[in-house]
Amino acid sequence: MRVVDSPFADPESQLSATGRGPTWSQTERELLDTLAVVHAEAAMVGWEFSRLDERWSVDEPWWDFENDCLEAMRSTRQSILDLGTGGGERLSLLVRSLHEPPALLPQIFATEGWAPNIAVARSSLAPWSIPVMEYDSDAGDVLPLAERSLGVVMARHESYEASEVARVLAPGGRFLTQQVDGYDAPEIHNWFGDDFRYPDVTADAHAASLRDAGMRIDQVDEWSGQMRFADATALVTYLALVPWDAPDFSVEAHAQRLLDLEASAPIVVTQRRFRIYGTLE
Repeated sequence: MRVVDSPFADPESQLSATGRGPTWSQTERELLDTLAVVHAEAAMVGWEFSRLDERWSVDEPWWDFENDCLEAMRSTRQSILDLGTGGGERLSLLVRSLHEPPALLPQIFATEGWAPNIAVARSSLAPWSIPVMEYDSDAGDVLPLAERSLGVVMARHESYEASEVARVLAPGGRFLTQQVDGYDAPEIHNWFGDDFRYPDVTADAHAASLRDAGMRIDQVDEWSGQMRFADATALVTYLALVPWDAPDFSVEAHAQRLLDLEASAPIVVTQRRFRIYGTLE
């Protein structure tokens, strides 16, 4: 375990770090020390949350996005693109579920914009000869694919540029996306003082941009549910794995809030998702 300098180790340090005075118990200081270590050590590789197993539970939307993607993949013999493939875990499962030998699969491409994931994804997807291209729509990148070359584009919890999706889809090609709503996890924003950084990520806004790019919208649905953490340690682990959810979070700055959440555990956070399916006309 990595050693992390602790502002909670003794009352004098606690006073200088928080200005509250030495009011925390030894047990509370030990918990805060543990949380600081957890936050410093946890890091996302691929898109994998196994270290949270049995310490959190997550509701799922009523629709089955993975099955919808699988059916779209089965319905085309044109090339397929998975935007934001993470470590390739999800795409690997989809390809296995096709029950086709690699030689009979259509050409499949994947992109990933999170640098630590690229090597992981390339290794995961190598058995199917799926190239993983570095691509970040938020940076204004252009997809390195030919116009009108794809039958299906998928984007699960990944940003995209509607005009680029429309450019690479062949006429009649399908786009399937499930997105984290820009107003997801309002409790986390409230607890840790972060503004909503993606207020434009809504079903209405995304559907409008796809229509403007020349796509017919076939399906739009919105959903909300819960994510439950067993304790503050599970919550801090999650925030370390997905730092974009609370970019200004630190254990030191939010120590009392974390102690309060620990005392009232389990900790419940609201999830918001939407899906949009469209076809290029």
